[in-house]
Amino acid sequence: MDEPLTPEQDREALAAELALGLLDGQARADALRLRLADPDFAALVEAWEAKLSPLYSEWPAADPGGDVWNRIDASLADAPVKDIAVIETHLRRWRTGALLSGAVAAALALVLLVQPTPAPVPAAPQLAVARIESAAEGPVVLARYDRTKGVMRLQIAGIDAGALTPELWVIPAGGDPVSLGQIGRAGTAEIALPAPHRPLLRDGATLAITMEPISATPHAAPSSAPVAAGKIITI
Repeated sequence: MDEPLTPEQDREALAAELALGLLDGQARADALRLRLADPDFAALVEAWEAKLSPLYSEWPAADPGGDVWNRIDASLADAPVKDIAVIETHLRRWRTGALLSGAVAAALALVLLVQPTPAPVPAAPQLAVARIESAAEGPVVLARYDRTKGVMRLQIAGIDAGALTPELWVIPAGGDPVSLGQIGRAGTAEIALPAPHRPLLRDGATLAITMEPISATPHAAPSSAPVAAGKIITI
C-alpha cells in the first residue's frame, strides 16, 4: 500500500495544484487564504508558478471581465476567518502517492509542451539550372528546369543560321546522351520532358547542344560533337 504524504509533501502538492489551477470552490478559496497568511506556502506557490510560466505563453489571452476581482474580494470578505492550522487541516487530502504522481505528471506534460517544435525537414530542391556555352564565342543557352512541372525553359542566343538545327541533349554522368528535342536558334523555348527523362536531370549531368538534321522526332544519338555544353546545378 502506498504511504500517505508527509505534511511537507502535502503542502508541496497543494501549492502545485493551486499554481496549475486544479482547485476550485471552497478548496481554492482556502488555498488562496493560506497563501495570503503563510509566507512559506506563498513561496512554494510562486516557485511552482515560475516552473509553469513557460506554459502560460502557450495559452491565448482572455479578458476575465471587470467584476472578477470584486467578486473574489466579496467572497473572501464574507467567509469566516480561519487560522493557518485550520486551513491546512481542511486542505489536507489525497494523502496517497497518486496525488504526488499527478503533480509530477503535470510537470512532465509541461516539459513536453514547451519543447521547441522540431525544425521542418527542408523540401527537396525543385529547380535545376545550367549555362550551356562553348569554350570560344558561340552559342549560349540558359536552361531552367522546374521539377514539379517537368518543364524546362530555355533562353537561346548565338546559334548561327545554317542547314542544321540545334538539338538539346542530357548526358547522365557515365551514361549515353539522350535527346530532349530540337530547339530554336534564338529567343525562348519551353520543353515538356517525358516522364522517363526527368530523373536524368540531376546534379552532375550535362546539357549539350549539337547541330543535327531537321527531324520531327528526337534523334537516337548525336551525329557530331557538341557546340556547347554545361553542367546541371540544383538550387
